[in-house]
Amino acid sequence: MAQFTRILSLDGGGLRGIISAEVLKYVEQKLQDFTGNSDARIADYFDLIAGTSAGGILTALYLCPDPENPLRPRCSAQEVYDFFRYKSSQIFDPAFTNSLQPLGELFNEKYSYQKFDQIIGDFFKHLKLSELLKPCLITSYEIEKRKSHFFTQHDAKLNPKDDYWIRDVLRATSAAPTFFEVAQIKSLNQEVYTCIDGGVFANNPTLCAYAEARHKFNQEFNLDNRYETGPTAKEMVFLSLGTGVVKKKYPYEEAKDWGKLKWLDPLFDIIMTGVAETVDYQMEQIFDTTGKPEHYLRINTELSDRKTLQMDDFSEANLNAISQLGQQLTEKNRQQLDKWIQLLLL
Repeated sequence: MAQFTRILSLDGGGLRGIISAEVLKYVEQKLQDFTGNSDARIADYFDLIAGTSAGGILTALYLCPDPENPLRPRCSAQEVYDFFRYKSSQIFDPAFTNSLQPLGELFNEKYSYQKFDQIIGDFFKHLKLSELLKPCLITSYEIEKRKSHFFTQHDAKLNPKDDYWIRDVLRATSAAPTFFEVAQIKSLNQEVYTCIDGGVFANNPTLCAYAEARHKFNQEFNLDNRYETGPTAKEMVFLSLGTGVVKKKYPYEEAKDWGKLKWLDPLFDIIMTGVAETVDYQMEQIFDTTGKPEHYLRINTELSDRKTLQMDDFSEANLNAISQLGQQLTEKNRQQLDKWIQLLLL
């Protein structure tokens, strides 16, 4: 039995999810090196994985069971990376965009959800949320009920009202406003939900994962009955992976006379970045109080050029640049990662 509750959190970020996939390739390889087990997988060493949008897709990929051996993961970290880079990128193929651009984007979504459904459906087929290998939390926002909506494997195992086809969960968490049409999905008991991308409130789902572990692991999913009141921060280790942020400055002289239309893009940008940074600050404060701040590791970077590393540019040049950034970020944080990975083995 592991000494700590081990939690992985994966930000949204479109194709920049490749950055997280690069880091986790390294994590899995080090786990194999440290244990001498070439079959070690990410799913083996985390008790809960949380993801938003692209991070939600990655979560499902890491926890997807092998059809030939349902107790083991279907994908290695390398295979998850390959799927995300070479399959998911097709979702943003311009051949499937609306024809009246850029004017059309003012009145309709940028991309068709049909290509998304095809790619995700072909891979996951009729896999249910409850059938994932480990507890997880995937974020979305329900716009008719006006509340956050969390898809959780551990709840789905207990009740059909909380269970869904994985393809629908991933459609819901990835329905980014202006990029994809709103997702209307059904739970397995046929209750209807109208959802958009969880990034509108939790692009960095780390604090959601912390709250879920404190609450749920104390109730329906108390790991091995090891906690009487749920794990505290002292009993957790967190790896939180970002997908890069671009901090565009908005000078006073430009912004002071903006109206609703001019504020749309800047406001969305500020909210996404600000919320993610606030979560990181809150998590740092939580773990500082434990005397073990090293148990929380956040890996992210600031992107210098807004015109590069676009989250929906599937050109080979952009994909290569994102992958290279992921490798550079991994190397930059290698010593911290090596030290943190040892906590997974305790």
